[in-house]
Amino acid sequence: MSDDGRAFTPHTDAVFLLVEPASRLAFTNAVDSRWRPAAPVPVPVAMTAEVSLLDHPEGTDYRVVVRHQDPATRARHERLGFFDGWGAVSAALAALAENGAGS
Repeated sequence: MSDDGRAFTPHTDAVFLLVEPASRLAFTNAVDSRWRPAAPVPVPVAMTAEVSLLDHPEGTDYRVVVRHQDPATRARHERLGFFDGWGAVSAALAALAENGAGS
C-alpha cells in the first residue's frame, strides 16, 4: 500500500540476493539495482535481510535475520523502530496464517 492509498512507488533501490520460492528470501539495500555499491549509503541504514520459512512440527517456523555493518548501525536501526516493525509484520503474518488465510 502506498502512503496516499493509491499509487505505489518504490521507496528504495535494492536487490534480491537469493529467492527460493516458498522457503527463503534474501535482499539488501547495500547494493543498488545496477549491482553497484549503493551510493550514497542507504538512509537510514544499510542492511541485508534473510527471511526463512522452515517446516516445523506445529506449522511453519518464520525466521528473519537482519545484518548490519557494525553494532552502532544495528542500534540505530533498532532506535528507529525497525525491530518493532519486523515484530508487527511477524504478528500479522501469524494471525493471517492461524485464521486459515489462503485455504
